[in-house]
Amino acid sequence: MNYDVIVIGGGIAGLTAGIRCAGAGLSTALVSGGMSALHFSSGCVDVLGAQADGRLIRSPFEALPDFLAKRPSHPYARVGAESLTAALAFFKEEVEKAGLTYCDNGAQNHFHVTALGRTKATYLSPEGVFSDLVKKTFETRKRLSILNFAGFRDFHPALAAVNLRKNSLFAGWRIRTGVLTLPPAAPAGKNPRELRSIDIARIFDTESRIEDVAAQLKARAAEADIVALPAFLGVSARRGAEKRLAELSGKLVYEVPTLPPSILGMRLDDALKSRFAAEGGVFIAGDRVTGGRMEGGRLLSVNTRHGGGAELSARFFVLATGSFFSGGLSSRVDEVSEPVLGLAVDRTLPRSTWYAPRFLDPASHPFLSFGVSTNETLNPADASGREVKNLFCAGAVLSGYNPVREGSGSGVAIATGYFAAGRIMALSRQPLS
Repeated sequence: MNYDVIVIGGGIAGLTAGIRCAGAGLSTALVSGGMSALHFSSGCVDVLGAQADGRLIRSPFEALPDFLAKRPSHPYARVGAESLTAALAFFKEEVEKAGLTYCDNGAQNHFHVTALGRTKATYLSPEGVFSDLVKKTFETRKRLSILNFAGFRDFHPALAAVNLRKNSLFAGWRIRTGVLTLPPAAPAGKNPRELRSIDIARIFDTESRIEDVAAQLKARAAEADIVALPAFLGVSARRGAEKRLAELSGKLVYEVPTLPPSILGMRLDDALKSRFAAEGGVFIAGDRVTGGRMEGGRLLSVNTRHGGGAELSARFFVLATGSFFSGGLSSRVDEVSEPVLGLAVDRTLPRSTWYAPRFLDPASHPFLSFGVSTNETLNPADASGREVKNLFCAGAVLSGYNPVREGSGSGVAIATGYFAAGRIMALSRQPLS
């Protein structure tokens, strides 16, 4: 089968590139091996949260020039600040079309509360986590109730409350905890006390228990200004559970990102996939690209695990397979490689230089910055060092940045996916060379 564009990888970088290419009228296919890293993410978009020494960054775009002056090979340096800004605007517009509203704090980062009661800097969040209303209420009210559903074992309000009371942002707050009783019908073969967030979220998608839960909120958080709940108020991007619950209870409902599977990440995944489909993109799910055919510095086609030997050919390709977690990079005793197309990789040797002495080392681990090396327009080189002109890399497969230490993972994914699509759109108007 032949397409204008084939995107390899179904995470946030691949979907961003796919949506933009398909929206520009290019026939676009996306090959995804299954569950992406979005299912394990907070669902928030980090652009730049910390300096190399760990100091928090409050204004990411203000800090960006100095940050990149010291990191000329960073993906943000490749795409440029203007393209980063355009990419974030594109992302917000696209997920809004799918019914999912993301909010920012102007040019500054804001904080979201984690399941452990910590605060983390981020730039864009779904409105159940941050909005003008959340900001205003946070600044003017000081009463918080953290509630959980009986039987849900992946969230502990007491632990979250202990940590929040130690946080200077919550100085003077009255924080209470409590339990809601929502004995949902357990799926076949499951004990009601073994439910996970996805099981409860699917119940909320039906909105069948909203009135009962709202009544409990009124009774058990009567004096609270804000009610924090684990983020499982529905999986669908076009959900109404959160707003309906707030309306019936008269409370501001704050969704706390949960441990995996992340419902907020799954909502974002759902929204991006629906936008890709709406633009006419072809989604090839449950399959993996296993190799490709190159000739004359161009990638001509790829093979997939379940393709039966048939080739998928295209004029342009985007590699957005992620890092080690999703199999976009592979490691052996003394080797790091890109396993799909055998592209050149930036890494250090020997293996003892790959990691820091402590697991939670403040400086993070060097291997997190390993990845495919590219030129200024995100074109990689093959194993022999030859530039692959019609292949663009995006997201966590790229080298030159540390998403954990910098707080930049999803920002880089969106920016590079958007940039790669832009390059393809421009080149598609030119004759083949």
